[in-house]
Amino acid sequence: MKNKLPPIFFLTITVLVSSSCFRSVDNFEYESKYYKIQLTDTVPFVKYFSVDALDKGGLNLNTILWKKSVKPGVFELKKISDTEVKICRKGSNGKACWLMKFEEDEFTLSSLYRNDTTDHYIDFRFDKKKNHATLLGLMTGKRKTRLPALLHLPDMGTFQVRSDQTGAIVDYDASRRQGNEFISVRLPSATESQGLLKYTFKVTSVYPDFDGVEKDKYAGFRRNYLNLYQVNPVFQVLANNSCSDPVAFTLFMSSMLALKTPPLLDSLTALDLVRTSVERYLNGMKGYGMVGYIEGYEGGEVAGWHSPVNSLDTYPSLVIAACNYIKGSNDLQWAKRYYPRIKEWMDSQMRRDQDQNGLVEYELSGNSGSWDGKVRPANWWDTIGFGFEDAFSNAITYSALNLIIMVAEMTGNREDAGSYRLLADKMREKYFQTFYNPVTGVLAGWKSKDGRLHDYYFTMVNSMAVYFDLVPADKIKDVMLALWGKMQEVGYTDFSAGLPGNLIPVRKEDYSHPDPRWGGGQLEDGSDAFQRYENGGASINWSFFTLKAFQRAGLTEQFNEIADGILKGINDGAFQGSCFEGGMTKDWKTWSGDCWGYEGFLCDGYLVLLAIDPADK
Repeated sequence: MKNKLPPIFFLTITVLVSSSCFRSVDNFEYESKYYKIQLTDTVPFVKYFSVDALDKGGLNLNTILWKKSVKPGVFELKKISDTEVKICRKGSNGKACWLMKFEEDEFTLSSLYRNDTTDHYIDFRFDKKKNHATLLGLMTGKRKTRLPALLHLPDMGTFQVRSDQTGAIVDYDASRRQGNEFISVRLPSATESQGLLKYTFKVTSVYPDFDGVEKDKYAGFRRNYLNLYQVNPVFQVLANNSCSDPVAFTLFMSSMLALKTPPLLDSLTALDLVRTSVERYLNGMKGYGMVGYIEGYEGGEVAGWHSPVNSLDTYPSLVIAACNYIKGSNDLQWAKRYYPRIKEWMDSQMRRDQDQNGLVEYELSGNSGSWDGKVRPANWWDTIGFGFEDAFSNAITYSALNLIIMVAEMTGNREDAGSYRLLADKMREKYFQTFYNPVTGVLAGWKSKDGRLHDYYFTMVNSMAVYFDLVPADKIKDVMLALWGKMQEVGYTDFSAGLPGNLIPVRKEDYSHPDPRWGGGQLEDGSDAFQRYENGGASINWSFFTLKAFQRAGLTEQFNEIADGILKGINDGAFQGSCFEGGMTKDWKTWSGDCWGYEGFLCDGYLVLLAIDPADK
């Protein structure tokens, strides 16, 4: 039996299928101060799309990867007015299958069910080389997202995407396969049971409020606060970007930002994105950094994890992410359900303390000259030879221990909480004495199995150690001043490109990737590849911790100088997209600004926006 439709439905149909006297056009364009859109008469219909959520006049970049999916001549555009257009199948006497209405800060796309087999979906098919758009919402399955959701275009702006049908699902897809690099948000047309289906796109911005946030200085902060959240639609988790790898050892950063992110829309929160991603790992999914992560999937190429063991920062990252979700949501039922699995992650991590000295160790030695270019080292910095006692991963592990103490107590596992507290105390006692280098006045990156310290003035290692309370209070200022002094000595003073991970070249014997493209030096001292990629290249990755460490050290002048430079880079769009020569991308640069990146958009670094928020103390 067919569903009975209310009278208003027939009124709406009358508008949609009214006479065919409207003028046929090849293209329709609408532009407001917030967005610009151009439609054609060929599926997928959207040929030009740009947004400027802050009304700064930035509508010159067309983000659409235009590709006709069917032969022309099947549909026609009929212009109703300067703000309305409908799409009709030819020969239908002007009966619309889509009616589109445009206003200054929103537009609606209404689909009328048509009983034919011709595809007439509307597809916002973004060119990933121009913008790494992402759809932030709850996924119901592979490439399926339930509305409402946010369509976020980094450096440009954000739309709320809603439907008048409860639980409506849109198609969300992405690929970085060469020759087919795209992000797609496809709006299905109405079904027979729906009859009429309406989508609404409304310009919005999501960011924490503070005095002065409306100043031009913070335009990039307002526009890009959501940049860290990029959902891969195939893996259905937060990832490097919507086209790239899900990385288990970066999820903790998303959880840190999620604790301070305002609601996305309606009841959807950033913590929901974290929760659903953590659940994928809890239920057995593998990501980059984990043994068994696949080296290819139907959405495009991904990087395999080439190591016989998990990275040393994977499990602590997942523990932090899970605990931060519990901390922010107070979801005790979820905490009790998943505590045993979270505990498994934490216990597996602590079993890697091979010599029971309080620090966890990577199973590969980290000795100079031990890298063959085929096996990955211990952590996120996967072309630098971090191994054995790794200061970077131990700092994250210490944070994980402190958070799981909280969750163990919440769930009534007091004995576990006591055990983890002892482990955390032991790690803190051992950390500084193991990694501090009195010759340089800073902490080394790792202590290899042969007992040698490997110190390249790592900005992130020292900053993370300060941030996570692993540096004695009376040493914090000295460490950060030593780091600042080295920046001045080597001439790193333009922070609009972010920060380098190391301030002096990593020697060839300590660099795990031999290719100069990836920072591998041919000279023994590594100087010929210095400033390329991870070998001293500039980026905003991990700069959050450096800012917070200078803040904690009371070095306000240094904090402001770095923060202002990074804000300028973000405002200028300095960290997304390709450069004009060489095919390199902006996510990594030399100190003079030459590009050496490859992702095109690496979202990790945008955690720095949390450090710039004055409310984050």
